[in-house]
Amino acid sequence: MYIDDLLPDHNLLEAAAEAPRPQRIAMLSLHTSPLAALGGRDTGGMNVYIKQLAEEFARRELQVDVYTRRADGRTPLVQETAVGFRTISLPVGPPAAVSRAELHALVPAWADAVDEFRLADGLTYDMLHSHYWLSGLAAERLAQRWEAPWAHMSHTLALIKDAHRGQHQEPESELRIASEAMVLPAADGVIASNDEERREAASRYGLDPTKIYVAPCGVDLELFHPGSRRAARTRLGLPLDGRIVLYVGRIEPLKGIDTLISAAAVLGQRVARLSVAIVGGSSDPADTATVREVDRLRALAERLGVSELATFHGPVEQRNLPDYYRAANVAVVPSHYESFGMAALESLACGVPVVASDVGGLRSTVRNGVNGYLAPADDERAFARRIERVLCRPELAAALSQEAARSARRYSWKRVADANLAVYHNLLAAAAPPEPTDVGWELVY
Repeated sequence: MYIDDLLPDHNLLEAAAEAPRPQRIAMLSLHTSPLAALGGRDTGGMNVYIKQLAEEFARRELQVDVYTRRADGRTPLVQETAVGFRTISLPVGPPAAVSRAELHALVPAWADAVDEFRLADGLTYDMLHSHYWLSGLAAERLAQRWEAPWAHMSHTLALIKDAHRGQHQEPESELRIASEAMVLPAADGVIASNDEERREAASRYGLDPTKIYVAPCGVDLELFHPGSRRAARTRLGLPLDGRIVLYVGRIEPLKGIDTLISAAAVLGQRVARLSVAIVGGSSDPADTATVREVDRLRALAERLGVSELATFHGPVEQRNLPDYYRAANVAVVPSHYESFGMAALESLACGVPVVASDVGGLRSTVRNGVNGYLAPADDERAFARRIERVLCRPELAAALSQEAARSARRYSWKRVADANLAVYHNLLAAAAPPEPTDVGWELVY
């Protein structure tokens, strides 16, 4: 199932197109800011999704406020981007990163702070859109007060992540599982990033499928596009004649980076001039979970004899990521589960084939043998075979590269915004009171 199937018109009311267009939208992202630096424990594809969606709405002259929590005392209360959406960082709890359990305890106070800001600013919102389960708990409180339609996007779901948990990955907390079981049925509409996630959400959480909508992730095609491999390698100081395998993303057990390192141990015996570039992580030493995982992966590379092949580049600003993709011969997404897989899409947009796990949303973007290859998760030999195929067959790699760039053009943020607006229109239409019927002196609704 590919992008043309990911913008379905199932369960959209016929009246949706005629529904009032939302003029002011509140997005909730309690645990992470869309403006935060990428690569850390709490920053990744969701941050990009919120920021890009808000920017696309702002370009359409919709007023968008993204509410988050101030995790750094230096962060201003209100930040407005050049395209016109606002990020409002509310000082609730300590001005530092805290655990999910601590954030859960802050939900009531944070929801109150959102409402207090709204009232002080004299605002009303036509639509409430929450992201991740913690924001969903706050949205449940606010939707009742505001009497506004509420759309929720989980980005990942605990029961699905647990079903695909890797050997070194901690199980999801009972707190999160119980919270998602409350949030998903309560929302007016649930947004999934692909049809597989839609089916799993319906089956695992007992949701009515008619309230689950599909809006895929997107990619900034102005930033991520094909370019010169030689120029990119020169800028990054990478070997011009090397065969470079790239990973981009958070450093955590779910991402299956150990599968890539193990595959490199297999490939190192067969592929000359091989190197593996691992981009991601955190510059914050307090992010102990990421530091611990990097240490585990370095130890694995040392044990397998590939420590000289695998280089950890740390976090990279998004504006600099295209050079890393363009420098690579192939990008690898070895996750145990991905609801969508933004790194795969960014790589494709740069014309770089992808070898990815045959799981979740990766099946919707990576077309086996067309723009890359799928491999069983946690199977380093299967990954090694597919990576070698791309590295050592130039004509095949060129064909995959051409199709990679072509396939990504369908994933513009404009189309993603259209899909989300269709959901909003549907929820607004469902919430609108019926037209009055004149029966003489009284109006019956």
